[in-house]
Amino acid sequence: MPFDFVFTKENSFCISLKSKPERWLNMNKRFLYFGLEVTQWEASTSENITDYFPDYLNGGQKGCAQSHIRIWRHMVENNLEYALILEDDACFDKEWLTKLRTFDKENWDIICLNASEPISTLHSWECTLHNLQYLTAGYILSKTAAEKLLKDFGNCFFSSDWMTSRLQIYGHGYCYFPWLVIQEGIDSTIGSNLDADHQKVLRCLGDIDYSLENYI
Repeated sequence: MPFDFVFTKENSFCISLKSKPERWLNMNKRFLYFGLEVTQWEASTSENITDYFPDYLNGGQKGCAQSHIRIWRHMVENNLEYALILEDDACFDKEWLTKLRTFDKENWDIICLNASEPISTLHSWECTLHNLQYLTAGYILSKTAAEKLLKDFGNCFFSSDWMTSRLQIYGHGYCYFPWLVIQEGIDSTIGSNLDADHQKVLRCLGDIDYSLENYI
């Protein structure tokens, strides 16, 4: 049976800097289109890192990952069954909620709404075990998966999309293509490097003749 997702302000988070209110205003227009209420999650910066990261990550990468890690901890501490986690450059497929309602996997860790690679079957859900997905502009995470991430990387955290890609090795990650979330393709304020990713999105969607007009 399809999984019945219910998103509220308690389990839906958008990482955004309060010092950049225009980003939050843009995201709120998108949320309003879908009737979503989402909590603005203050983005961490290089100045307020609290966890240990390898030195090769730059300040923006550490800040972005720290923001996601804080949500994972919040999920566990508040016993959230699952959470919708977004960055403030997420653009939704106009039918993403309808397509999400077709998700029918009982045992899942992460649903990659935003992803780095196309999958072989169009308009369906596919396990990502043999096609690990990166990018974290939009995903749904289970509490069990949040616990796994915090346990697996508790001594040393890495970039958010690398950690979520390692989570998929457990075999309980899923993705839909065409992707249900893509990124704007303009400079992010929370540490992402978007230009090459955006060009790849344009190319992959063009290959299946899926227009950007399908996205909000």
